[in-house]
Amino acid sequence: MILRALLLGGILLLGGILLLSGCATAPLVEPETDPQRMALWQAHQALLQQIGHWRAEGRAAIRAQGSGGQVAFDWQRDPGQQLLHIRTPLGQNAMQLTLNAQGVVLIDHEGRIYQGSDGESMLREALGWSVPVDAMHAWLLGLPASGDDAFSLDAQGRLKSMHSNGWRIDYQRYTVIDGIPLPSRLELTHADLNLRLVVDRWHL
Repeated sequence: MILRALLLGGILLLGGILLLSGCATAPLVEPETDPQRMALWQAHQALLQQIGHWRAEGRAAIRAQGSGGQVAFDWQRDPGQQLLHIRTPLGQNAMQLTLNAQGVVLIDHEGRIYQGSDGESMLREALGWSVPVDAMHAWLLGLPASGDDAFSLDAQGRLKSMHSNGWRIDYQRYTVIDGIPLPSRLELTHADLNLRLVVDRWHL
């Protein structure tokens, strides 16, 4: 598909500045057991769950199937809709994905429109690798995607590492926005796919 060639060909050949090395794995995370950290986590989690609207602008360094590079992203989430906009390092439009109760709409770099019901499947078809969109919006905010996720916490009771649906998510930096610590640098690994996300701007 044209999007796959664009994102794993043209974009990556432009030379992403955050190229990754080594084989990505997703080791398990030992569940958190410290009662003091868990108490802090409960308070922090309650704050995050009150956020209904957010927007994250940043960069993603990608390594998949032996290739690597960087894209820019603009991710907006409201209670009824998500909008993910991806651009090349030179600012060219690469893809826009909209998810709401009516389904999923993907617009490619030439303005062609594709419709479906599963955001993850549409991204896999477009890019050649799978990203769990329904879970990642929670991960990006610093929340587990389900009650089955295993996680460890830092000294402030925020997520430090998490294992979810075969993915490992490591939280490397937080930024305080309106009194709430939000992730600003995180790494996700799954099989031979590795993503490093840097959020340059949060809007609440």
